Amino acid sequence: MTTPQIWLIDDDASIRESLSFVLQTLGWKVRSFSGITAFEEDTDVSPTSAGCLLLDIRMPGKSGLSWLEETSRQYPLLPVILMTGHGTIDLCRRAFQHGAWEFFTKPLDNNALIDCISEALTESDLRAAQQKELQGLESKFAQLTPREREVLSLLVEGHSAKEIARALSLSPRTAEAHRASIFARLEVNSLAPVVWEYARLQILSQPRKTTRQKG
Repeated sequence: MTTPQIWLIDDDASIRESLSFVLQTLGWKVRSFSGITAFEEDTDVSPTSAGCLLLDIRMPGKSGLSWLEETSRQYPLLPVILMTGHGTIDLCRRAFQHGAWEFFTKPLDNNALIDCISEALTESDLRAAQQKELQGLESKFAQLTPREREVLSLLVEGHSAKEIARALSLSPRTAEAHRASIFARLEVNSLAPVVWEYARLQILSQPRKTTRQKG
């Protein structure tokens, strides 16, 4: 089992040290950075990195909020928990508008932060699983020809082969051949799994809500 990874960015060394100590005692792996540049230059960080990111808002150089607004989408598996010693309603609003998982003001409530991190790590695992599922479905459906995609869209709407033939100006035999080819490429032998997988593809292709759900 992979040890959960937490990425911590804060220009205050004392906060990095104290937070890292507390989180590591819970069995979490922590990598800390003094600023955005150091984080982005780290070779262990990539668009496929999972875990969660603890990010200070006000730092020298690029601020945490600017990074969230401009760059965070490049790290889709990382829920971002923002921290600040100077919180305002406007900062909080902007953070959530740009996908922050949660927003904490300093001094931090360690118990609330730990609960939030635990939820964020679960969310990251879910995002990773869904990304893997999406990539698999995209690969399967990419095998279809443009004409087969047209036939598929009508199939999942419930149209018969005869209706599809009329809609696409095909012979019924050709429509049936396309239907059979779709089943073969998708490795199914009935319409039900085609409809289910197509629906999953549409759902997973939609942008995922990134803000933490309050209970």
